[in-house]
Amino acid sequence: MSPMRRPRVLPSPSRRRLLASLGALGAGAALAGCGGEDASADGEAHLNFQWWGGDERNVATQKAVRLFERRNPRIKVSVSFTGYDSYFQRLATQVAAGTGPDVLQMDYYQLRSYAANGLIADLGGPDFSGIGIDEIPQVYVDADRLDGDLWAVPTGISTQALLVDPAIWRKAGGLPKPGWTWDDLIEDVGPALRKAAPDRSPLTDFGRYSETFDLWLVQRGKSLYKDDGSLGFTQADLTAFWELTARLRDKGVFTPPPLTASYDGSTASSPLVRKLSAAEFNLTGTVMPYFEAYGDISLVPFPTASAGAPLGLTAQPGMMCVRRSSAHRRQAALLIDFLLNDPAAGAALGVVRGLPPNRRTMNRIAPGLGEGDRVVYEYVSALERRFTASAIPPSGSDEDKLEFRRVNEDVLFGKKTVREAAAEMFEKYNTTVPQG
Repeated sequence: MSPMRRPRVLPSPSRRRLLASLGALGAGAALAGCGGEDASADGEAHLNFQWWGGDERNVATQKAVRLFERRNPRIKVSVSFTGYDSYFQRLATQVAAGTGPDVLQMDYYQLRSYAANGLIADLGGPDFSGIGIDEIPQVYVDADRLDGDLWAVPTGISTQALLVDPAIWRKAGGLPKPGWTWDDLIEDVGPALRKAAPDRSPLTDFGRYSETFDLWLVQRGKSLYKDDGSLGFTQADLTAFWELTARLRDKGVFTPPPLTASYDGSTASSPLVRKLSAAEFNLTGTVMPYFEAYGDISLVPFPTASAGAPLGLTAQPGMMCVRRSSAHRRQAALLIDFLLNDPAAGAALGVVRGLPPNRRTMNRIAPGLGEGDRVVYEYVSALERRFTASAIPPSGSDEDKLEFRRVNEDVLFGKKTVREAAAEMFEKYNTTVPQG
């Protein structure tokens, strides 16, 4: 699973059938309800809005929705929410039945499947002209595009970072500046961290994550996936990445294999939180759990191939979509626009969906941010201009992420050489990812 993100499990046979049904039933489900009136007989429009999240997100989102209803008394919004684990199981069932929410939260790894099967609307169409995106940096908007069409709008900002213990890193010489290199980490920073905190590994091993492989590729002008969903790298690239991570292990920079394997992505099992490492890869949206479980955390970008190379950081925004068969497209657009751009909605939502993508909203709420959120805000603000829009992953990429971890653990425990593991994983990618 991804580090400290929503847990992702290999789909059970029943879930695989549901996911497969998206393609088989997509056309019929997409057409169901098309051509319906924008309002009921009494002149009111009734929207259904569905998302996943914890208590804080749920309370804040409902507050923003009620504000919207007061501004738009002829639009009524029914809300429903659940945890991530059951969200897409439920959504797939609804879609298969030709129903589902008008406005829905979407996951980066599911967007391509829902768009390809005609289940969500192109938000670039005239029905959605009411959604204002002028105050949203283009890189976040582009991250929601497929084949030039806008299938979602960003609702929260996230990117990659190394989460570090600032006291240890300062003792070792200070926090590195953007442009520090992999050689700097191996030859200078790693040894200094070992000296500053001899009871910790300098970094939690991140060789098991396809996300860090993608970051490494972007630094080299490539990517895990191309815009059409096909592979953007070669077997030699994967071999080189895992050779780099093997070198980091051999040099004592990474956590030892048993500790690495024990990290299941939860806060409790985090080597950094357990004070067994001095830094850890994760997404900026996970910073608050670290602050709550560990204390003071700073964010630094990954090392790069050379001082002038790209940082490899990609825009990975939260997403909101409209069901293609919704009979209330214009009203759905009004709701989304309100949540994105209205000052009152911005104040109600705060950062429960990540940093707001609307620049004005972000600047308005920034003075009131807590310590952890401020760390994220300062990191993103300083580096945002160097982000790139990541290609939307193809269907099946969730399973590949789990396989990437499994194959990497074979290397960790000496069951396979790097070259053998890279060949196996590349073959796996070629069986699940369409080739351009």
